[in-house]
Amino acid sequence: KKTKELIHKENILNHQSKMAAMGEMIENIAHQWRQPLSVISTVATGAKLKKELDILTNEEFYETMDTINNSSQHLSNTIDAFRNFFSKEKEISPFDINDPIEKVLYLLKSKLSNRDIKVIKNSEEATILGYENEFIQVILNIINNSLDAFEDKKENEKLIFINIYKKENSVIISIKDNAGGIKNDVINRIFEPYFTTKHQSQGTGIGLYMSLEIIEKHMNGTLSCSNKEFVYNDIKYKGAIFIIELPIEQ
Repeated sequence: KKTKELIHKENILNHQSKMAAMGEMIENIAHQWRQPLSVISTVATGAKLKKELDILTNEEFYETMDTINNSSQHLSNTIDAFRNFFSKEKEISPFDINDPIEKVLYLLKSKLSNRDIKVIKNSEEATILGYENEFIQVILNIINNSLDAFEDKKENEKLIFINIYKKENSVIISIKDNAGGIKNDVINRIFEPYFTTKHQSQGTGIGLYMSLEIIEKHMNGTLSCSNKEFVYNDIKYKGAIFIIELPIEQ
């Protein structure tokens, strides 16, 4: 009976996690689409007005068409990058650890830019075995954690560092920010289900819990978090650092 209850609770958590991730993904895609849609609307309206006034030159017409096409390609690329995000993969497959991270950074590009957050990435190539879409959710959860932390901070320079390097038969992915770190009285609880420092209306508190489940149970790795003080460009900072360790494909 207890086993059935645990399985039932786990299924509920998985479902809630997927719904929360879906909502966040739709929000991110909408954010990414806002600018190119605005560009298309602006140049199309401008070209229409010039045509009505009979002042639209051939050069302006072709320039407008190129702008609309480029913006449309950007919209299409966003969908292509994430159309399989919620698909249920049937098999574990090998993938370069950099690919899902680049997809997440591409998706969050507008958010990061609007908040003046700079991402500094240093990486080595490494192939691992796992479910790439699930790993995308893990990286997305961790970086969103940094974005939330920056909301309450007034740092002159907002930084996220992503370092990927090999260590013996493992690959280490560290994601660190300079947002001041996580409060000591809650840092040991952030991987608990339903624990969140955000208001109820803003977060479910299952993102980091499910991230831990994915890394440990689905990818045979480890995920940890701590606060870290460091120096960058002669300035001392403090922030949270998430470290993922995964076995390299043999």
